[in-house]
Amino acid sequence: MKCIGSKKRLFLLIILAVFAVAAASFAYYVTDYYHADSKAEAALKSTDVYNVTDTDNSITFTPTQNRSTTGIIFYPGGKVQPEAYSVIASKLAAKGYTTIIVKMPFNLAFFGVNGADDVIAKHPEINSWIIMGHSLGGVFASEYAVNHQDKIKGVVYLAAYPSTNASNATFKALSIRGSLDNLTTAQDISNNKNKFPANTVFITIPGGNHYNNGNYGPQAGDNNSTITREEQQNKIVGHILEFLKNL
Repeated sequence: MKCIGSKKRLFLLIILAVFAVAAASFAYYVTDYYHADSKAEAALKSTDVYNVTDTDNSITFTPTQNRSTTGIIFYPGGKVQPEAYSVIASKLAAKGYTTIIVKMPFNLAFFGVNGADDVIAKHPEINSWIIMGHSLGGVFASEYAVNHQDKIKGVVYLAAYPSTNASNATFKALSIRGSLDNLTTAQDISNNKNKFPANTVFITIPGGNHYNNGNYGPQAGDNNSTITREEQQNKIVGHILEFLKNL
């Protein structure tokens, strides 16, 4: 009987050790993320063309003039600090579009796929919404849009593609990736093309890469770009503004 009791205790100790290692590994994984650079931090300050409101759940860029009734919800890339997308958000706000970056639990959109619900509920002044996301954020932005087609009018995939079939979705879509992106490759887009909404516009930015979609790079596994981050982001914003005009 003592032998059986000892075996049970040993088994429990092994199980506890496995859980402890798993918990420690997860804690390390989620705390090791890409941080916003100084330019992104500077864009978080309100200006004469947009105001910034930073809360525990989101960062809102509100235009001070010529404000559109269309709003933009942004899901950050996996393990990327949400502030890293403040430059693109500020550029969109400067053009009159209220833009809200959703802060994801553990910086992973997987844990905050319905984060747009809170954003939409807090902005009744917005008549229509598009949702956009970078990389993993784009996967779950698409997921949200597919499940809330009554709320979402368009989706922008930044170096991203749908994991759930969106080919029959009612919303319009825009896919943008850099030609040198080594994390979301041309083959990735091609392999998942049948999952995109039927009316998706596909754009490739020559010389662009993956991490230039935000201000946090460089990123492990990606190629260096042959254009500047500013050039790539200006092209991204230009394509998004054109997309918004045609919604």
